[in-house]
Amino acid sequence: MLADLPQNNSSGKLTEGIEIDSSIRSVIEFIEIHFADFSTKVKGEISASEKSLTDKLCKHLNRKASAFPFYFQHENVENHASGNSPQTDIGTLSDSEQLIVGDRCYNEFDSFFSMEAKRLPTPGQNREKEYVIGHEKPCGGIERFKKGIHGNNLRFAAIIGYIQKEDVNHWFLKINEWIGELITASPNEWKENDKLIVKEEDNEGLSKFISSNLRITEDEDNKIIDLFHFWINLTD
Repeated sequence: MLADLPQNNSSGKLTEGIEIDSSIRSVIEFIEIHFADFSTKVKGEISASEKSLTDKLCKHLNRKASAFPFYFQHENVENHASGNSPQTDIGTLSDSEQLIVGDRCYNEFDSFFSMEAKRLPTPGQNREKEYVIGHEKPCGGIERFKKGIHGNNLRFAAIIGYIQKEDVNHWFLKINEWIGELITASPNEWKENDKLIVKEEDNEGLSKFISSNLRITEDEDNKIIDLFHFWINLTD
């Protein structure tokens, strides 16, 4: 079980022990509470598409966020100056026209905390490792944040995992195995810190992990992005 593996689960909160801006902390803790509620609504949807599940999740979070100073946008555009801009599955935007997070400024159209979603397993030929890395194009969840395709101006982001086959322990071991293979093959780009660390296993349907990921970019001032991983098990 995950409890037998190296982990940091001294607190149920992912933000415990991490230096993090209060705006980001409030969003993460909000997600921790309400994503677990969402798991009961979609239990058994083991063939539902990623887009369908994420659309439902975004609507669920927005209903719960009515009293909070932020909201969630499904398929959020990363770069409004580009007609071919990548889109993150869920962006988090402030109700204010401007928000300062650490040393970075976000306007009313910028996501200050973005989330990418992945099914476990990812369906389709040669797509089994897509939580981590794409097969012939950079479409992996972790990969896109590392390469700055998603969250280029973010210090913190998240990946949502919808488990539709196997269990949490299986995917935790498998994903870290894939990252281990990348460390061996590309040691300048992939590091041990890219691996997931357990924070909490299956508490009310929600499992939580963290990773500290080296960006594969030339921006020396923006070399690390910390990812918070939220998984729910949809299997009966």
